[in-house]
Amino acid sequence: MKRKTSKAFVYLGSSGVHGIGCFADQDVKKGEIVRIWDGKDSRWVSTRQVNGSRHAALYKKFGIRSTGGYWVPLDFLRISTGWYMNHAADPNLGSDDGDVTYHAVRDIPAGEELTIDYRRMDDKHDNLQRDVSVPPTAARKRLRGKTARKRRATR
Repeated sequence: MKRKTSKAFVYLGSSGVHGIGCFADQDVKKGEIVRIWDGKDSRWVSTRQVNGSRHAALYKKFGIRSTGGYWVPLDFLRISTGWYMNHAADPNLGSDDGDVTYHAVRDIPAGEELTIDYRRMDDKHDNLQRDVSVPPTAARKRLRGKTARKRRATR
């Protein structure tokens, strides 16, 4: 399904969740894409590079942990508003691609804080608890079991 892009601009403001947050200046309809990231705004830094960097604490605190390293802002002085999005267990934005394209999971009135679920940013790492590996979910365990059974059956 091709999604329509919202005409709302995202601005930063005082958050009721934590510190600074992202807000839409116009109503956003359920399903509309909300432009919060510039795809050219991040870069991949391996765990080895992070650990050897004088900016390691900054990367670990604000980067998005993933297998083998972190996605971090290209320049901490000029970053997309999306880097300021706060976590919610019941967020108003979701992503189909697990990347930088977010859409409204329900109607969002102008002025409401935009939130995402940090736990869905990576399958293996919990971005709420820095550098903690997430145990496989029951669904992933079942899938792995089915795959193993299929392999045994075809031998």
